[in-house]
Amino acid sequence: MNAATIFGLSNIITGLVVIAACIPLLRDNIAMNRWYGIRFRKSFESEENWYAINSYGAQRMILWSVIIVNFGILSFFVPISGRGVLQYMISGAPVLLLIPAIESWLFARKL
Repeated sequence: MNAATIFGLSNIITGLVVIAACIPLLRDNIAMNRWYGIRFRKSFESEENWYAINSYGAQRMILWSVIIVNFGILSFFVPISGRGVLQYMISGAPVLLLIPAIESWLFARKL
């Protein structure tokens, strides 16, 4: 297996796992707990905050996970050789999940 295949598959799998984990949060199916969900201090102040923050965070995570999946698919069609910039971008795609984490934190601060 070459690097493009490994990076592509890992990005696709990462994106799909995050999407699957976010669907119950998006549907407000997860009650307040300390193990699963977007757990900021503000999330635990009320049930209303919990569901609002988790729903917003799940939306943002799903959006960015779709982008990561697309990076994975792209890696099968774009030739990656050596240590090019494109290889680093594709291999580092899961780092994009920091963006929705920060967006969720900023959203929680506004509540």
